[in-house]
Amino acid sequence: MSSYSSEETHDVKIENVKPLEKRLNVVFMVTGRSEEREINKRTGETHRVCDFTVADETAIITLTLWNEDIDTVKEEQVYKLSNGFANVFQNSLRLSKGKFGSLAEDATVFDEINSENDRSAAHVEDPRRQSYGNRRGGGYGSQQSYGSDRSSGGYDSQRSNHRNRW
Repeated sequence: MSSYSSEETHDVKIENVKPLEKRLNVVFMVTGRSEEREINKRTGETHRVCDFTVADETAIITLTLWNEDIDTVKEEQVYKLSNGFANVFQNSLRLSKGKFGSLAEDATVFDEINSENDRSAAHVEDPRRQSYGNRRGGGYGSQQSYGSDRSSGGYDSQRSNHRNRW
């Protein structure tokens, strides 16, 4: 019954956020924040970044905000993230506003917050970082092209043949 097109956003509770999911609308309360830190880009630019713990009645998750967005968020306030996305950073699921998302105060009242279900504490494999052997067409560590099967004609067999010539 999922009838939204790829261009429409959809409402989701924190417990149902999936890695790399896009166009999310999430209502949450800010329950904590980390120390702000600076990130130096290769271009020489410096950016501010801060992680906030946000929660709804189903779970908690980390929301990462950058630069001026940090100053717009207050603890114990309820917000709606519109057109945000779920990211995986250091094997931790995170919410992000991104370039096309928005964050605004919301009137929702939470009777209860579920702080037991921490979505960011669970180890999450980043779908973008597959092991080389799992990529289509082989790769480093793949039996298909560079594996240790010396009869396959891959890298190891070429090295072995080269060594045997000397």
